[in-house]
Amino acid sequence: MNIIAKPHGRVVLRLFVAGATPSAEKAKAALVTVCEELGAAMPGAQVELQTVDVLSDPDTALMDNVLATPTVIRVSPGPSRRLFGDLSSPEMVMIGLQLSPEATPA
Repeated sequence: MNIIAKPHGRVVLRLFVAGATPSAEKAKAALVTVCEELGAAMPGAQVELQTVDVLSDPDTALMDNVLATPTVIRVSPGPSRRLFGDLSSPEMVMIGLQLSPEATPA
């Protein structure tokens, strides 16, 4: 799999959720899968998932202009990309965040 991030690079994803709702739990599970797949595809790379609960940390959500949950932001590699809504499909998350070959424009 060709990933946009360079080998031995760093991928940082920030997931915003509102509590422990079913959609938040599905999004977390999908993002954990995405991080595992990225780690396997990029040996030596750092893959980090940051989870922010907007109920306990609304300031971070405001700083990142997050208005809906769940939302995931690809912080690194730049430029940043964001998705919100149904994040239950790891494959669609990778495509939407341009972390897979299918997301590369033709």
